[in-house]
Amino acid sequence: MICILSIALKPVCRTAAKVLFSMLFLAPATLSLAEPDPDSVTIVLAGDTGFSGNHTKVNPKGSTKYSRFLTWRQSTALIAPDINGDLNFMNVETVVTDRNDLVRDTKGQRGPFNFKTHPNGLRHLVRSGFNVASLANNHSMDYGVAGLKETLRNLNALRADGLLAHAGIGMTRTEASAPKTLKVKGSDIAFSAIGIVTNNLARHRARNTKPGQIAYRFDEDFAESTRRLAKTNSAYRILSIHYGVEGRVRTDARQIREWRGHAARRAGIDLIVGHHAHVVRGVEMVGNSVIFYGLGNFLHHGTANMGRNGPCRSYGLLARVHLRKSKDGRLRARAIEAIPVTETHVQTRRFKSRAQSHKRIFALNYLAAFLDDPKSGARGIRFTPQRDGSGLYCVPGARTDPGKIGALCRRWQAAPPIPAALRKSIAASCKK
Repeated sequence: MICILSIALKPVCRTAAKVLFSMLFLAPATLSLAEPDPDSVTIVLAGDTGFSGNHTKVNPKGSTKYSRFLTWRQSTALIAPDINGDLNFMNVETVVTDRNDLVRDTKGQRGPFNFKTHPNGLRHLVRSGFNVASLANNHSMDYGVAGLKETLRNLNALRADGLLAHAGIGMTRTEASAPKTLKVKGSDIAFSAIGIVTNNLARHRARNTKPGQIAYRFDEDFAESTRRLAKTNSAYRILSIHYGVEGRVRTDARQIREWRGHAARRAGIDLIVGHHAHVVRGVEMVGNSVIFYGLGNFLHHGTANMGRNGPCRSYGLLARVHLRKSKDGRLRARAIEAIPVTETHVQTRRFKSRAQSHKRIFALNYLAAFLDDPKSGARGIRFTPQRDGSGLYCVPGARTDPGKIGALCRRWQAAPPIPAALRKSIAASCKK
């Protein structure tokens, strides 16, 4: 009221308004922490990853995009500081091999995309922090069984460099569907992966005595994968799923039915990590389970420049899920950070402009409204924009948690409405 009546105080009021907005909506996303927290675990999630173009030769020194050669280190230099979790996940959407004599599988397509990446590229990613990998996707069999064997051989060798687990393909169905259990700060975390097989090709699907992938579109494979993961005596269970219509940002009915209804609610999977559509889809919580319906691309030289699209389709999502151990020994999500990334087709980085990054956070929040479902208890997550361009969501009560989660959430407030100036362009871009 004083600001309205007093012309002299208007500069002061503008400053006060800026401070108030900063306190409410732009609290720092990362805070300095006094002590390590043994009861918290941070999981970083990244989407589709690979260093190869379509059926290009592998090079032990790096990869080429738009006739520009990039060393492994150059490709990740601008995003490497954000790969800082206790577990750092990526979807490896490529065969991993140092061979250029492998025969590609055309997968029943007229214009197939076949990806392969030199083991040195994956080694660099692992040494940069990535320690959990999904191998279950529609490019795992791009070079047939010979390529699958190469991938398994090279990924197993990366254990010496820090890789803790990979899942989703194997020499048998039992191996491909097997969950992997990791010990993190004294807690057991189980991880499994499943993904689509191109054209549902039988030759790509793992069978009792046949190498291949555990295949999402086969109901018995999905049931087997979730059943085995749910049976693990773990403090936290993670399921990676490679599925979705490319370019579609809206979550489809199958995802809702199977991911929320079966995997999260009935099987008790704590974290479901989706990818494949090359665009970011919404994020939700149902009970204590967190579902990322689509992370989009992370770093893939075989993909297009998504930055040419509208705000809903022009970025990838790097996420941090902060867990805390409860009295019953189970780990539960307490805070989630969403970090929009760009240039994922060549040299991944955060957006240079905070406004551009926030526009993607609001686009993500727009999609959340389509996930709200009082009947099932599901709620789309709305992220509060932060000073560094990221978004933050804190579970009720997390502000009083000890350690880094409490520090992160202490000043957190619920997300503001989507600004009127952005709503029209976001709605048009997120239409389907």
